[in-house]
Amino acid sequence: MYRMSEDAALLSVQQSLRRCFDALEQQHKEWNRAILECAPLVSSLSNLAEQLQACHKVVFSKTPLCAFTDLQDRLRYKLEAAVDLTLQKLNENMCILQGVRDSVSHQVGSVLYVYEVNSERLSLEASLERTCHSPSVADMLEWLQDTEKYYRNQYLQRKLLLNVQDHQLSDIKDVTQSWERLNDKVTTKQHLVEDMLLNVSFFREATNSSL
Repeated sequence: MYRMSEDAALLSVQQSLRRCFDALEQQHKEWNRAILECAPLVSSLSNLAEQLQACHKVVFSKTPLCAFTDLQDRLRYKLEAAVDLTLQKLNENMCILQGVRDSVSHQVGSVLYVYEVNSERLSLEASLERTCHSPSVADMLEWLQDTEKYYRNQYLQRKLLLNVQDHQLSDIKDVTQSWERLNDKVTTKQHLVEDMLLNVSFFREATNSSL
């Protein structure tokens, strides 16, 4: 009877894990699309800030353009409007990243809840057992928590980078380099989410076929 109870508890946790991995795969694609769209916007933002700084420094009255008395103001207005628009588009993508972060947090929280509910019926051996088709439940739970932390930290760092005002031109110019450094840090993590999804691919297939 206990064995049947443990088998049912293990199946419940495994199905919850499989649903979470299925959802994470879609969320990760959404995240990557948003990050990809941000790259040219961040680069454009830096270029616009550099142009604005030059516009502020140049004394148009001492150049051949001095005949156009309102040219400097018009150019400054146009550049400032472009900065505002670019920041707005970046913030729209940040909303997508925030949505992914929140969804992942919810999904991982749901799995941990299911595991907690069933933990009394699961032996330590059942939680640690690995097979040729499946990592252990303990491994997968740890990976999910690492993934949730990854999205949470990534979103926060990128949000802080973009927490600039349109008049903070020096800070805006630095955004591109900081953004690229953040991407480099992601690369050094060896694609945490992709590796996890690869490691559970056989497990997901096996769990789907058992439904």
